Amino acid sequence: MVQAQRIVAVPGWGMSIIAGIGAGIVAALVSLGLEFATGAKLPPHVPTAWSAFAAGVLGGVLYGVLTRITSRPVLALWIITLLLATIDSLLISTKPFAQGSTTVFGVPIVGLVVPLKQAAALIGLGHFSERHFPRDSLLPDTLVHYATAVVVSLLVPWWAKPRTPRS
Repeated sequence: MVQAQRIVAVPGWGMSIIAGIGAGIVAALVSLGLEFATGAKLPPHVPTAWSAFAAGVLGGVLYGVLTRITSRPVLALWIITLLLATIDSLLISTKPFAQGSTTVFGVPIVGLVVPLKQAAALIGLGHFSERHFPRDSLLPDTLVHYATAVVVSLLVPWWAKPRTPRS
């Protein structure tokens, strides 16, 4: 008896990362557009752009991994990015800022670092400060989180073209 093999096309790592870079650029522009449209002063514009760009690149890497470990990588990417946007928004709106720097290698990626530091403080790896995110800036911040997640989830799979099929 001959067993049928399922052939799945996966994108190359380079294409996944390039798609992530492109999605990051678009996410940065969309995020800045949302901040300007809402008149938000916070989060700061430069760190917002860098955070959205970094999220795009990480989304490209994540998509590359997901295409190799799951049969539904696009759905998995949507679930993960929307879950992260939700967790980020909940942490920012309910917990004080964590203590410490919000730059990584000199790049201000506050939107990515702050929620990670807050999550770490929740489990005892770090400490909370007394400062909270201003309430009047929570809506624009939440919009930026979800816009970044949607842009990355839409564009990375679209731009990361599969290379040769694998069996």
